[in-house]
This record gives sequence, C-alpha cells and structure tokens, in this order.
Amino acid sequence: KLPLRPRGCPALLFDCTHDNQTPREKRDPRDALPNAALTAASCSSIGSVRGYDELFGENPSVVFERSWYKDISGVGNFTLNWPSLPIASPRKQASPETSPTAPEVLEVVWSSAVQQEVVARGEWDGWAKPLPLQKQPDGRWKATVPATAQALSLQYKFVVDGNWCCDHNQPTADDGKGNVNNVLRSKVNGDRPNTATNDPIDGPAVLTSSLPGIMAVKQVLNSVHTTLATNGFVELASQQLAEDIVVVQRRAPDTGRRTWFVTRSAFGRNGGDNLPEWTGTLCLPGRIAALHVAATLFVPYDQPARRESGGRLEGQQCHLHLFKSLQEVAYVWQEGRNTMLKLHHFPPGSILVFSTNPKHEKMLTDELENLLEPTMMASTLQGLTLSDLNYLLFSCESEELDRSKGQRGAYNLDGYGPLVYCGLLGICTALDLERLKNNDFVDGPILSNVRNGDWLLGYLTARLGDFPSLCKTKAWLESVLEILAQMPRDLVPFQFDRVVSELCCAACNELLKGSGEFLARGSTSSSLLQDLAVAAAQFWAATPSAPLHWDRAQKEGWLKVPSLAAGLPHFASGFMRNWGRDTFISLRGCLLLTNRFEEARDTLLVYASVVRHGLCPNLLDAANRPRYNARDATWFFMQAIQDYASMSPEGLDFLKAPVELKWPTKEWDATLPEPKCVADLMHTILQAHAKNIKFREWNAGSSIDEHMKDEGFNIEVKFEEETGLIYGGNEWNCGTWMDKMGSSEKAGNKGWPATPRDGAAVEIIGLLKSALRWVSSLDPAIFPYDSVKLASGKELSYKDWNSRLQASFETKFWIENGSGGYYKDTLGASRQWQDGQLRPNFPIAMAVAPELFSANKAQAALRTAERLIGPLGMCTLDPKDKEYRGDYHNDDDSCDKSVAHGWNYHQGPEWVWPMGFFLKAWHRFFPKGSGSGSDGRQEVLSKLLKHRAMLPANAWRSLPELTNSKGQVCHHSCPAQAWSIATLLDALHSMSTESTPSESTSPKKVTEESLTKAEAPPTAPTPPPAPAPTPVPAAAAAAAAPEPAAAAAATAANVAIIAAKQHSPEVGAHTTTPATAASITTTTANTAAAAAAAAA
Repeated sequence: KLPLRPRGCPALLFDCTHDNQTPREKRDPRDALPNAALTAASCSSIGSVRGYDELFGENPSVVFERSWYKDISGVGNFTLNWPSLPIASPRKQASPETSPTAPEVLEVVWSSAVQQEVVARGEWDGWAKPLPLQKQPDGRWKATVPATAQALSLQYKFVVDGNWCCDHNQPTADDGKGNVNNVLRSKVNGDRPNTATNDPIDGPAVLTSSLPGIMAVKQVLNSVHTTLATNGFVELASQQLAEDIVVVQRRAPDTGRRTWFVTRSAFGRNGGDNLPEWTGTLCLPGRIAALHVAATLFVPYDQPARRESGGRLEGQQCHLHLFKSLQEVAYVWQEGRNTMLKLHHFPPGSILVFSTNPKHEKMLTDELENLLEPTMMASTLQGLTLSDLNYLLFSCESEELDRSKGQRGAYNLDGYGPLVYCGLLGICTALDLERLKNNDFVDGPILSNVRNGDWLLGYLTARLGDFPSLCKTKAWLESVLEILAQMPRDLVPFQFDRVVSELCCAACNELLKGSGEFLARGSTSSSLLQDLAVAAAQFWAATPSAPLHWDRAQKEGWLKVPSLAAGLPHFASGFMRNWGRDTFISLRGCLLLTNRFEEARDTLLVYASVVRHGLCPNLLDAANRPRYNARDATWFFMQAIQDYASMSPEGLDFLKAPVELKWPTKEWDATLPEPKCVADLMHTILQAHAKNIKFREWNAGSSIDEHMKDEGFNIEVKFEEETGLIYGGNEWNCGTWMDKMGSSEKAGNKGWPATPRDGAAVEIIGLLKSALRWVSSLDPAIFPYDSVKLASGKELSYKDWNSRLQASFETKFWIENGSGGYYKDTLGASRQWQDGQLRPNFPIAMAVAPELFSANKAQAALRTAERLIGPLGMCTLDPKDKEYRGDYHNDDDSCDKSVAHGWNYHQGPEWVWPMGFFLKAWHRFFPKGSGSGSDGRQEVLSKLLKHRAMLPANAWRSLPELTNSKGQVCHHSCPAQAWSIATLLDALHSMSTESTPSESTSPKKVTEESLTKAEAPPTAPTPPPAPAPTPVPAAAAAAAAPEPAAAAAATAANVAIIAAKQHSPEVGAHTTTPATAASITTTTANTAAAAAAAAA
C-alpha cells in the first residue's frame, strides 16, 4: 500500500494556440513538423489552431482579421494500418526437425591477395565497428554479414591496410552525399530477405501529399495518437540522441507493444543539415513491425510571414518530403533480440514514427508470470528454518562479511550508499523509502543500477550459494535472472521491483505461517503485529564467529548453530553478538511467541551448560570464555525457563532435559550437588544465592575490561534471611542492564560506573519472586526440591522464602510522596541517593510478579512513571532528577564527567525495551483504564502509535535500542534491537490472553491464585470473555467464525481494535512494504471478510 500522491488533472496539450507565436516566429518554420510529432506522442488530449498545419507564418488576429481561410479539399477520415499483435509462444530448445531456417548470410569479398590487413565498415551496424576479413587459401579475403528484413541493401567500404577504398569490380551505389560505396543486396526474393525468418515492415502510411503544409503527415500523427490512447499505450519514456534529436516511446504494458517518435527540431538556420558526430544509436527491443511515417519539412527562407491569395489566407510555401523506407533515413541492423537504429539522413525538421514487434518480450513476460505464481514461489521456500529465512531477508553488513570471510559486504549503490541489509529486505525497504520521498524514483540510484545491468540481482542470487538449504530459492532466482537478462533494459526495473518484492512478501508469509496462530492470524488485521513479527526474525542468525556453542559448531558446522544477536549492526558478530541478559529478555517475544521453540530450547540449554558460581553468564562468547559479571542475567534466564515451560509443547517435561555443566560445581562450590537436568540446575541457582555468592572474575584485569577498577572484578551476592531479599554488587561494578562503565580519563569518569545499582535492584527482586512462586507450585515429580540451605546452616522452604519476599517488598521499596508515590529503584546502594531515583525498572517487577504490589500503590506508581514515557521509549532517569542527561553521545570527548564518552547512557536517554514491561504492568493494573470512560487496551495501544508508524518507515524495519531526549534519533544506538521488538510483542500478546478483570472498579490486589491461573500453560489461544468491543471487520469475523477461528480472530481484533477506532486510516502516510505486506491477501483475510458480511 502506498499513499496516493497529488497530481495535476490530465491536460489538453496544444502544438500552438491563437495567442502563441508560430514556429516561424519562435524558432524556424521547419519546426512545425517535429513539434507536431512530439505533441502527438503525449499521453494527453491534443489540439491545434487553424493555420498551424498549413504553416501560417503568423497567427491571424481573432479581433481584426477580415480575410477568409482557404478552402482545402482532400481532407477526411484517415485509417491507420496498424500491425497485428504477434502470438507469443514459449521458448523451447530447437530440434533438428523444428529448427528454423537460418537467416540469409551475405558475403563481403576483397579479391586482391597482396594486402596485410583488410576490414570492412558498413551499414549493417551503422558504420560503427570494423568487420575483419579473413585471408583464404586462394588469396582472397572474406567475411560474412547476416541479411535483415530492415535492410534491403547495405552500403559499405573496404579499409585496406588503413586506406578507405571501393572495389569497382563489385556493385556500387551513391549514398546521396556524393560518396560512392560498395553495396550488398539480398539474393532471396529479389531485394527482400527471406520472410520466413525476417518479419517484413508494414508502411509507410503515406507516400505522397497533395495537401498544404504538413496536413498529410498530421493526419497520420492524429491517427497514431488516437490509436495509442484507445489501445492502452499508457507508459511514456523519452531520451535524447543529440541536442536537437528527441525520442519518445509509448508502450502498452498489457501487450508490450511500443510506438516510437523520433524527431529532430529546427531551432534556427545556422546548424546545417548534417547530424552531429556524437548522435547516439537507438536500441529497440524486438523488431520493427511498421513504419507509420518518415518525413522532412523544407521551407524556403525568403517568404513574408503573412501570405494571401485571392482574399484567402494561405501558409508558407514548403516541400514535405515523404520517405518510402527506413533505410532512406537510418541504418538498421540486429544485435541479438534488439534492433539497432542509427540515423544517417535526418535534417532539422524531420520525424520518424514506427512501431516495434513485442513477440519476444511477451514470451519472456509470460515465463516470468509463471515463475511469480504464488505456489511456484512458495515451493522454493518450503522447509526453510528461521536462520535460513533470516539470511534470505536480512543479514547486515557485519554478518555478511563474517560469513564470506571478508569477501562480500552490503551492496553499495552509487548515489545511495550501502544497503542496510544484504538480503531481500535491504532492497525492498530502500525501494519503499525512495518511492515515498522521490516522485522520480524510477530514475533514482536503485532502479538506474538495475536498468544498466544485472549486478544487483546477480549479487542477491550469488550470495544464496553460501546456504545450501536455499538452493531451491537460488535456482528460482537464477531462472528469473536469465529472463530479465533478455528483457528490454527499460522494462527490467519494473520487473525487478516485482520479483524482489513478491519473493520478499512470500518469505515474510513463510515467517508468519511458522509463527503460531496468534501472529499468523493477528498480523492480517494489525500492521503493528505484522511488522513486529517480521522484525523479530532479524536477530536469529548463523555466523562463523559467533555460533551459539563453539564446540558444536566445529563438529556440526556453523550453519547449524545460530544465535540471537542483541542488536544490529553493533552486536552482529564476534564475542559481542550474544548476551545473556539481552537474550532472555528477548527470548519470549522473539522466539516463544513466534513458535520457534526448538531455537529457544537450544539457547536455554547452551546457557544452562555454562552456569557457574550459581550465575548465568552475561557475555556468552560461544560458551568459550563467558563473563559472569551480571547479577540480573540469571533471573531473566530463570524467567525464560518458566516461559518456555508454560508456552512450548514440551511443557514442564523440559525440566527433565539433561544438563551437563562445562565447569562442574566441584570446581566452584564443592558443597553444591552436580545438576543433571534443568530442574536440578534451577535448584542449584537458588541454593547458591541462598548461601551467598562470592568470587573474583576470571582473568580479572584489563584483558577483560580495560576501564574497570580492580575492586570491580569482585563479584558478591548476599541473602537477607529476614526479608528474603538478595543484595549484590559494589560501587565499582555494574551488575544490571544499566551497565555503563566510565572510560574518560580527561573528564575523570574512567573506572566509575555511572549506575552501579548495587544492593537489591527492584527488577531482580521481582524476577526472584516470580521464580519462587513458580517452583513452589510445581509438582514434586517435576521439581523434587522444597527448600534451600542458608549460609547459617538453616533450612528455608521455597514457600517460606516466597512469603518473606511478599511480606517485605512494599515495606522496603515503597516511597510515598505528595503526588502519590512510586517504588525505589534499588535498596542499600552505596550511593544512597540513587535508591530513590525514579527509573523504569519497577514496572519489570510488576509485569513478572504483580502479586508483590497492592493495586492502589501500583496504580499510583505507574501514573508517576508516566512522566518517563517518551515517543518510543522510557527515560532511564526522571527528567526532574539533577543527574538527568537525556542525550547520549559515545564520542563526547568533553571534560564534563556526566556525559564524556557517553557516561550518561542510562541517565536519561529513552530506552525502548522497558516500554513493553510498562505496558504489561499498565494493562494488569488498569484493565479498565485509568479514568472514567477509558479502556485499558485503548490506553496501551495509544502509546504504540509512534512505534507502528516507525516500523515501516525506516530502512532497518525495526525499533532502535534507544533514542535521545524526546524521541530524537541517537546515532550511537543500534537501529535494530532484539529486546525492543520482543517486549512490545509480549505486551500485545498479554493483552489478548489475560483473563478479563473483575467488574468491580475498586482497586484489588492480584492474588497468587489468579496469577497462577492466568499463567497456566494455555492449550489454545482464547479470546477474553469480556463483552465484544465496537465492531470492526476482524471483530465481526470473530463473532461469525466457528471455533477455533473465532478465538484467533477475536484475539487479533483485541489487538487492532483501538487503532481502528482512533486512527482509521492508520497513522500518517503509513506505508506497508511489499515485504511486510505479508498476509494481506490471504485466504484468512477473505474468510474474515466473508464472516464479517455474514455477521452483518
């Protein structure tokens, strides 16, 4: 879908009107003919003034003129002999029985035997290139030239040892300019080549003229113009062969027919009649089928402007020369399937109008249509994995260089720059953005590149060879490339756009088909869901330098061990690609909600195998040299296990999956048993935290962090028995996602974490509570543990630990203030004032452990947190805070400690991923909205309008890591970030699956029982039992469709309803790229429409 652009009404184009100057007054009287031809070539209605065709030197005054026009006889309806459309037949290999007759070959012979070199130049190629003659055993020199229907005879000359000459013993002819040349004539059918192999040319339409001025030719031009208009010649293109030679072509896209207008304007008398030396050659697709008219207008100089005879006005005296054949004005020859035309006798005031045969073009178009048939394209994509589809669609330059060993990066277009993706979406997004900003995008850098050669499609095709699983897709593209290589170059951009867009669309459909019912069905009615679902596939990819597990990659090959990138392009390859914290925040949205359960399982088990010290690594490094410097990554890992068990078909059986630690517990805590399965590992993690964790990082020092002070490498976590809280970190390290370490010696922040957040971080406590609630509810047959042993030696049951957290949380974290209050960011921080700073972290705890929060306090806190919300993300610090610095520039080399080297990374810039947790929390605690007459879903979705507008409007087709203050672009941010996409998908999903809250409007606490019920593994997506919202087509479809279609349609309707109610059509000039227009025309959409009609 593209927005309609304003355009002018169809014009009425005149070659001249009564108050215009005539060609004689403005330029030269001879210009009347080419000017009329160019007018006839236009796509608009055309008109003229009486006297123009008769060549009046000046227009009579409409007020004062008293003379009569001269009567003209012989003017009437003119019937144009239009060539019939040839029937195209499919290409096939010629067999001996069906081989076409070979075209006639003409022989060029030089008889003398004493020369060193003999070549010939002639009309067969417009005198363009020398034709070498080969010396024969008898001493003569020979070469052959194919005869063509367009050339009844061919003039030529010999160049013997560098000297131009004729052989007067062979036929000669005068070229009309005083030059004598040798001439070749066809021997078949007299002077005409064999018509079985060379199509004859019809025409010209007029050979003689008894009418004044240009009227005889004007009848032909008017007839051609009308025929073009009534036969669908709606495409127009123009080019220049010389300063005064213009070519206009009209094309009918349905049939491929083309009509050409070649004109040479007459700007004055000083230029002479000879053609400029640099006059170009015209390349015509196919063969010339009809010559409509070829003419030159001659007008004597010395005539008065006004001429009158017998009281009647008449035009200038002139001679209209009508040519009988193309050869009189141009050399014509064939090069492959194209016809080349080079003018040789075309004075100013000349025109040439002809049509070409589209037979071969039509045949190629039909073949391409067969390849573009949806089932044909779908068959090339069947069985592709998420990693395969990622490579086909995406692959940023860093990933591409990694995969090709530095040999192939992103395609760099002159005038545009490198594409952001090397796959199909890189081109599709660039084309979409060019369409929106450039009315002349057909002549822009992308399609100009395609018009001039097959390099871009060749690049797309060749790169697929690196993935054997894409061999069918590669073969399909090679077939397309073969067809496009034979097409007229001016058609290739259009067909290229179709091919790339439709294949991209089919690949996105394949993604959505494999993404589960929620996304596959919901995306047909919600552009936001659709774009998020496609964007979620940007990050799961295979790269040689960053497999999920290095040892497995060496055995199985790196293609078999893809991993999840934190963001693109900064975290695309190498040891920085895969981060534990980012992975497990993203896992639910990017893999679980998209039904990529195998990929999620592999990820969980690889991280499980490298747990050490009771911690999940933050920086995985392909399980080689992980770094255990994050306190929160472990708890996001535990939440991801819970999510996988709740959402995957494997369910709780996953807890029985075997685990073998790369570093056994005896190497880091001999008191802990060695885990054998996931359930054992979960218990090991909880046990390690309960008895306290203390160690120094491996290889502590500058080799792993060149900026951190020595104390920062000391990792410690402490358990508080009375409250059940866990504390950790110190002032010199940063163990949560707000992990910016200062690096500027000049500004004095080197070695100083900007946000250490040591103590008890609020989101860690929420994640811990979620884990305790879950393990306390598990069947002992699944999780055979009920307690942990504390450092004091006491036993503490999981249920008691869970209860202690429940009882202490709000007492410890709630801050009352005049505006209502909010929850502390940390408890017990070294920098005590940072405990009470307002940050976007407590909504994370609300989303995963809402039972910790009383509803009235939660609502007050969320209202307070609203002031953190920006256009796309949430401020990482309250703008009212004295430490707030909202604009992040990593290259800031100032002396300002607070911003130098980007020290304020988490001190105000607006990060996108916390928005997803905030929206989940908002919908949980404001299910009916935050005010009277409002709606919780409406309030949530209204906060996503900017995201919906941004996704299709940027080249990365994604959401950024962060923005600067008030949504300004941050150039040091990743433009595509996994958790930014994942948490918003999760928020939308939670709104469509949560149980409808009680009808009571008074705030109520979310109970453990209701939460467990809401989070139980669903057997199938179910719509909320609340009353149906205001009807829209998707909702109507849900009402009418049978189960389970009704459930899925209602789920989609719940997500899309607010946008439909508030913003129809969608935000701004919303563009749906061909690639992400995935399922708009699917059977599902038709079924929904039919169901809506039935309901109505």
